Amino acid sequence: MRKLQIRTCSLVLLLITLTTSSAFAQITMELDSIEVTATRIPTLIKESGKSVSIITHEDIQAMPVTSVDELLQSLPGVNLNSRNAFGVQADIGMRGSTFAQVLVLVDGIRINDPLTAHFNNNIPVSMSEIERIEIIRGPAATSYGADAVGGIIHIKTRTFVNGSDTTRKFSSSGNIGYGEHSLFLTDAGFHGQLDKLQISGGIKTSISEGQTFQNPNFGQVESADQTYRNDFNLQTYTLSAAYQFSDKWRLYSRVGFDERDFSAKYFYTGSTFDESYEETESVWTQLALSRTGEMHQTDLNMGYRNGSDYFLFNPALPANEHTTGQYAFSLNHGINLDNDLRLSIGTQGFHKTIESTDRGNHENSSIGFYTILSKQLTEHLKGTASARLEYDENFGTEFLPQVSLAYPLENVSFRSSFGKAIRAGDFTERFVSTQIKDLSPGRNLGNADLEAETSYTIDFGVDIYPYDGLTISNTAFYRTSDNLIDYTVTNSNSISNSDKLQPDAEYYYATNVSDSRTFGVESLIGKYFALANSRFLHAEVNYTYLYTTNDAGDVSKYIANHPKHDLSFILSYQGEYFDVTSTSHLIKRNSESLSAINGRIQSDYFLSHLKVEAMPFSKNRVSFYMKVHNLLDTDYQEILGAQMPGRWVMAGLQWNI
Repeated sequence: MRKLQIRTCSLVLLLITLTTSSAFAQITMELDSIEVTATRIPTLIKESGKSVSIITHEDIQAMPVTSVDELLQSLPGVNLNSRNAFGVQADIGMRGSTFAQVLVLVDGIRINDPLTAHFNNNIPVSMSEIERIEIIRGPAATSYGADAVGGIIHIKTRTFVNGSDTTRKFSSSGNIGYGEHSLFLTDAGFHGQLDKLQISGGIKTSISEGQTFQNPNFGQVESADQTYRNDFNLQTYTLSAAYQFSDKWRLYSRVGFDERDFSAKYFYTGSTFDESYEETESVWTQLALSRTGEMHQTDLNMGYRNGSDYFLFNPALPANEHTTGQYAFSLNHGINLDNDLRLSIGTQGFHKTIESTDRGNHENSSIGFYTILSKQLTEHLKGTASARLEYDENFGTEFLPQVSLAYPLENVSFRSSFGKAIRAGDFTERFVSTQIKDLSPGRNLGNADLEAETSYTIDFGVDIYPYDGLTISNTAFYRTSDNLIDYTVTNSNSISNSDKLQPDAEYYYATNVSDSRTFGVESLIGKYFALANSRFLHAEVNYTYLYTTNDAGDVSKYIANHPKHDLSFILSYQGEYFDVTSTSHLIKRNSESLSAINGRIQSDYFLSHLKVEAMPFSKNRVSFYMKVHNLLDTDYQEILGAQMPGRWVMAGLQWNI
């Protein structure tokens, strides 16, 4: 009966979508005029040779979401494994990559956490400050970092994107809301400009006592209560400024603070002793200096991130505490050699440190040098070739090539790309729990002897615009990977580089899985339909197919933990006095269960979220909204044991002044 309901709902939504409206937050002919940074050379989307999506500031305000990870869920090729809603924690994958193989940038600087990629979604900006998000699928290692395997998510804020002029203006946008289970939400930002100075800031909070669930550990663990809550307290504060010294010189700076306290039960382990709670803090600072001329442009970007993590696995055991630091810089120089030929050369470096009670004290440095060349080869064919020489203390020196081709015509655009990427294990994969004596079974264990992952990806795609308001996009890709890093169920008797384990017990041990191959298809159909009195309908259907194989046959934890089929729908009506937007997802994946912790990943499930917005006073100025998260109250998990919230209703006030 459950499967029949799911199929019926999906069929109805599909029929509605195909007979109504538009490519929401995606590649449309209008968005094709936007320059994106798929490489370090700004290029029109249709000429980039890459599969690109754009999410604008207006899209963010319209969607029924409260965090960036929820916003990305509906895009083709992007898969999320969430442990809670409202941005608490989610692993972001692209094209079936692991969560550690996606590069997240804020205003040109990577923010991937050096402790663990589980924290990559701890983005140090409020959503109200975001001008747009560029999602570039496929390897981008030569331009932005050797480990950009699945793709990059580039968040660009309003102060970073907007140029300066001599006008005086002020704007503010955001929302404040309340909901069930003592939920309190705020996301507010402002942007001001006075002559050559721009300044912006933002605040984002998500606080709740959480929903209540039965505790599988009750009666098995002495300290365990009969129930537990998935409570959370997330707070982010940001401030940025930019000053245009002259027509050529511009200085930009940003500082952000992110603090999170949340229940982390079964977030990382399948242990019956897991009663985890976690607290994280991070401070992010960034400085950018740019010089723009008629033929040359130079950009220097520097960033520093300091983070701390307090992880309490069980009240009866000591907490693990970690302090990390990450220094990043990039220097890029672009040259317009002529109208058809553009060159970019540069360097990028990172230094990461950790002091940890369970991982020890370590540091790691890497530096890369790259060259990118973009040329109009024929009247319609444009090619971009790039190469990177990367040195990392973990794997030595590697050569990383990348090439893309674009053939845009009036109503259709063909594209293809190929690239190599390499990724070394992070501090958690190499050292987690290595300093803990008598480690309990079922927990993760790091491996200092890990080799670096190497991946090659090729894709082919076509974007079709048969008439105004209709977009059809299809992409097929194939990735082969060697030495992929994942946690496999391993008996302690087979682990030779640790003497802190219980005999003949099973652990999730970080291992180089011999190799993996992923084939995927990404499809999009979007239709726009304008109505009278500035009203319109728009809808979008996105479908992603992923098939991952591994010759070794190891039971890994994350490599194949992605949906095999992911069908999403976006439906929206925008009227004179009210708007309605819904996002829905039909997901089919490999089922998994672990009865000891009530862990169950279903083979298929259907999710739907809804936002209704009323504007009784002034259009697009002040409005009242109601959001329903998990409208159908679906019972599901995406990480084994981490129970996702059921239906959750909230309402509030939204403004754009």
